[in-house]
Amino acid sequence: MNMKTHIYLLLVITVLGLAAVPSRAGTDTDKDLSKKLSDFLTECEKITPGMTRTQLTNLFVVYSGGVMPLPDFEQHQSFFYRRCDLIKIDVDFSPSDSKDARPTDIIAKISKPYLAWSVAD
Repeated sequence: MNMKTHIYLLLVITVLGLAAVPSRAGTDTDKDLSKKLSDFLTECEKITPGMTRTQLTNLFVVYSGGVMPLPDFEQHQSFFYRRCDLIKIDVDFSPSDSKDARPTDIIAKISKPYLAWSVAD
C-alpha cells in the first residue's frame, strides 16, 4: 500500500470511529438537582392570586436588596424562596387603604419563578 492509501484508510477509520461514539449531550442530568427543582416548582404552584401575604411568606421572604425591609405597604414586591435566595418571584398585591403591610394583604398577581443573583449584605 502506498502513502495515499494509508492516509485514506486512517481517515475512514477515524470518521467511522467518531460516528460510532454516541453523543453524551443531555445525558448528564443531575437527578438530585432535578428532584429539588421539581419539588420547588410544585410548592410554588400552590401560591396563587387570592391568597394572603401570610400564606406567601410561609415559602418566600421579602427581597429587600440587602437592606432591612420596611413595614410599609408596597403594591409590587419581590420575594426570594426561603430555601434558596437565588430563586425569586414578583408579587402584586391588591390595593390597600393601610400604609402598613398586613398579613391579610391579598395577592393579585404572581410571576413565574426566576433565577437572579442576590445582593450581599
